[in-house]
Amino acid sequence: QRVQIAKALSTFPALLLLDEVTTGLDVSVQARVLDLIRSLQRELNVATIIVSHDLGVIRLLTTRTLVMRYGGIVEEGLSDQILEDPRHPYTQLLVNSTL
Repeated sequence: QRVQIAKALSTFPALLLLDEVTTGLDVSVQARVLDLIRSLQRELNVATIIVSHDLGVIRLLTTRTLVMRYGGIVEEGLSDQILEDPRHPYTQLLVNSTL
């Protein structure tokens, strides 16, 4: 994962798209990859779109979140707000399923 991220950043993109970036990684490698991404977000100020089912990743790496169901957006807003007080029933189900 780290090599793929480094290759993607070698072109100095304006946007970085990360799809399930920690899937299949053990916990220690996940932590290193997430730390790397957070550092890159801060240092390079690159816009990042993250696709993930892992709400911990969403909480750590995002400031805004879109929740999608069947290809449509059901809720959007500040990540902390959505994760702490979800409004849409589907979002509530997602958040409560991880507690």
